[in-house]
Amino acid sequence: MKLALIRDSEIYNKKLLGLMLRDRIRKSLEKSGFVVKFFNDNLSLDEAEAYLIINEPVLFLERDLQFEGEKILVSDDFTVGYLFERDFKDLFVRDPQSAIEKYVAMNNIKKLEVRALKLSEDNLKLAEKLLLSSLIKSHDGIVSRLLNRRISLRISKILAERNVTPNQISFFSFFLSILGSALFLLDTYLATLIAGIIIQLHSIIDGCDGEIARLKFMESKYGAWLDGVLDRYADFITVFCITYSLAQANSIYWIVGFFAAFASFMIAYTGDKFVATYGRAYSDSSRLSIPITRDVRLFIIFLGAIFNCLFFSLILIALLGNAESLRRILSLRNVTPSIGLPPGTVRGG
Repeated sequence: MKLALIRDSEIYNKKLLGLMLRDRIRKSLEKSGFVVKFFNDNLSLDEAEAYLIINEPVLFLERDLQFEGEKILVSDDFTVGYLFERDFKDLFVRDPQSAIEKYVAMNNIKKLEVRALKLSEDNLKLAEKLLLSSLIKSHDGIVSRLLNRRISLRISKILAERNVTPNQISFFSFFLSILGSALFLLDTYLATLIAGIIIQLHSIIDGCDGEIARLKFMESKYGAWLDGVLDRYADFITVFCITYSLAQANSIYWIVGFFAAFASFMIAYTGDKFVATYGRAYSDSSRLSIPITRDVRLFIIFLGAIFNCLFFSLILIALLGNAESLRRILSLRNVTPSIGLPPGTVRGG
């Protein structure tokens, strides 16, 4: 058992983005394998293989805390806590601070920088801002970084205070994609314009389910899988409806629509297959990589709706999407997995 000992504070009873701060630090540490115990002046120490002692009220801003060995946890200019091994119990009587000072004096303990904020009544707004910023993914597409996240985080801030689940947000986002796609079939500029706006709104809200899941510790493998499946359905239905509408004038659009749908599927598939095979999220810093992620594809459709040139949107998605898929096939030949291949993985499959 790994034991986290947190000195209790009145500020832990404050609510931040839908959760008590007490629950936030508890869930963060439980996710990392700790049994969490809050204490005041009188503390009894249970037997454990490791001890994490936190004397100041803090908010962790990292998603996955990895604590091993003996460490002094620091963030900027303050000490977040201390990570000790099982022999810390031998020095402990009743005063944790005295035992901490003795243990540090007896051992050569290295510092470990973590992302955390020392909490006070004066910086709760800053804590909220930093917590929302921590939800941004490093591999977000360019449209997500510059536009979608700026709006979705504001929406998630509101949703966090309500009893809404990530899966409910996923289904609502999917409904928006169906509504927008259906409007493309009306084949008028006004309907196309509204459809494009709804599709872009779908793209923005599509990020809220993951944000709420991470913000309120509601992540699940099923939720991540469901979100991906609904996205694939939404992508196909959107491209199909646009293609059907355009093909009423010329059947050649069916060919363009097919390659656009195929590109949307292959970009998602090559990314997901990379995760399953190589054990990490797909990321490519190559200057030759083509930014045609889902947020970009939906934004291209949005622009096509505004300027009434959806045919060019389909051509752009088809060309760039398939070109990027082929580039990935060629560029990943010499990539080494970061972990062993998952059970059941078939080479070349």
